Amino acid sequence: MLQKIELDYRKIGTFDYFSENSESLRIDVFTSEYCSFCEDALEVARAAAGRATYLSNAIEVVERSVDDQPELIEALNLVALPLIQIGRAQIIGLPTQEDVERLIHETILMS
Repeated sequence: MLQKIELDYRKIGTFDYFSENSESLRIDVFTSEYCSFCEDALEVARAAAGRATYLSNAIEVVERSVDDQPELIEALNLVALPLIQIGRAQIIGLPTQEDVERLIHETILMS
């Protein structure tokens, strides 16, 4: 039986939407080797970025392991993984590709 999972969307303070030294939109996917759904979330983010390239010249998906950077847990107030951050918006949990595409659209339109 399929079950709908509620995703936690949060807006955070100021954040640089775009990658350093470029005009590409950056999607940060926070992961851990101990996270069961992190690899799936990374694939969803990459697929959504691939489909949304008509909106922006380049969309960059960056995997950020909290295993390598434990200070990120406190700095971003991470409560669960996976976490996908696009601009000021965060999705906690495993989103659908459409969820990520919607945030890409919103971020590009608001920038």
